[in-house]
Amino acid sequence: MKTNLQEVRLGAFGVGTLISLIACGTSATGTLDDAGTTSDGGLLVDAAVDAAPDVATIADGGSLPLPAPISLRKCATSGRGAIVGDVCYLITPAEAGLTPGGSGAGEDQYALRPTANSRGKLLVFLNGSGGSPRGAVTSPDKNFYVSGRDAGLHVLGLSYRSDKAIGQLCAGSDSCFEPARETILKGQFQGGAPADLQGIASDEGVYARLYAALRILAASEPNGGWNEYLTPGVGAESSIAWSKILVSGHSQGGGHAALIGRDHAVDRVVMLSSPCDATRNDAPASWLTKSASYKTDPALNYQALGAPGDTICPSYAAAWLALGMPAGARRADATVCASSAAHGATLACTENAPAWGAMLR
Repeated sequence: MKTNLQEVRLGAFGVGTLISLIACGTSATGTLDDAGTTSDGGLLVDAAVDAAPDVATIADGGSLPLPAPISLRKCATSGRGAIVGDVCYLITPAEAGLTPGGSGAGEDQYALRPTANSRGKLLVFLNGSGGSPRGAVTSPDKNFYVSGRDAGLHVLGLSYRSDKAIGQLCAGSDSCFEPARETILKGQFQGGAPADLQGIASDEGVYARLYAALRILAASEPNGGWNEYLTPGVGAESSIAWSKILVSGHSQGGGHAALIGRDHAVDRVVMLSSPCDATRNDAPASWLTKSASYKTDPALNYQALGAPGDTICPSYAAAWLALGMPAGARRADATVCASSAAHGATLACTENAPAWGAMLR
């Protein structure tokens, strides 16, 4: 049986609490795979607050007042994790108003936006196991985030609770994968999820982190277009304008992106070296089989990139087939550069920038 319990940690964070106003191998940069072994890591990388109307008059997608604005920190333009070009901010979940003690609440999240030709859509990126949003930044001027901004997208590299590898937690148990992922997305323990996730806090989940980040960005840069990705709703998950979202991720994060696409009608799903959920017989987890429950059609709106020789996530190609993705959306030919192993190459190797751009256009 192949080793498929891993998903890399090219980025990792936790979340905080819901805002009270409502609410896999080695890679270029050194992270953890979803089985818990050392793999790809991340690279790291002050803005005056725009003159804004009274925050009490600014609505959360049209219904709730936004939090008080903060001074957004600009991304460094040199050194570890640097990103060049406008516009790029760093913001932690704690700065967005969530619990400072949450998993990864002190990690920098990346927020980029185009200065012209905005498409009015947001690219959300979810890192792999044990990583952080910084893991997507392998070059200041050529990385996954910059590819999104160059394609006219707002971009948000999100921190969430990703310290545990899904493959290691579920160990090939088909009934474990879906509730494990739902637990991490919602920040609420789901029946059937592994016991290690029982202590998750609501504000450590993907939905709470995304909602909080968008709210503080909308309040702090009111002319930046961030408010377009919020909509009136009850709770974080229902307050995201999903139809305007491209959800993406590497390894564990790519699996989350696939599940978000099943549960919400998003603009697009982009998966790098993923999904990795597979049974002990190396068959894709049953939730990855396309069905009427998919609110985003994988045959039309799922894109994926994998590398040959990926021993951490050897089942990704079978998962793409189970999803019903057409041949043109299944790219299994990512370049593996000298600084990365196959699993991390889809995110760490800048030679794959043309493929990133093609999937995001």
